[in-house]
Amino acid sequence: MKNVMTMIATSMLCSCGFMTPAKQYAGDTLSADEIAVIQSVVGTPFADAYHATIIGYTKIEANGAGEQKAFGWPGFTDYPSEIHVLPGEYDIQVYCFKGFSSHRPKKTLVLQAGQTYLLKCDVRSDQAFIGVSSRAN
Repeated sequence: MKNVMTMIATSMLCSCGFMTPAKQYAGDTLSADEIAVIQSVVGTPFADAYHATIIGYTKIEANGAGEQKAFGWPGFTDYPSEIHVLPGEYDIQVYCFKGFSSHRPKKTLVLQAGQTYLLKCDVRSDQAFIGVSSRAN
């Protein structure tokens, strides 16, 4: 019975899955050196580390908040683990989860074309932080 429950839980987690990369700009698909790629760290099921998926973002414009995008419903639909955006300044919100524990931290990032930004959740004293590393596309 325990194996059946484990298989059901694993298949539910995998069926919720994580969306494929999502192009978040209008028009034709641009080359990797013209866009910024945001990826979140999604580990293996039932691991000790927090998983991260992207809940949404707001593009910051010179005159205030610009385009906003929200993905899915927490726990019910997919959140992307990768999105492609135009360069600029963004507030990114991430869904960090492990078991029944979850957090929704935000971070402001200035994204440059031709770069991939890897977002990783770090939770200390019940406070969630988003660690960011970058590399060329």
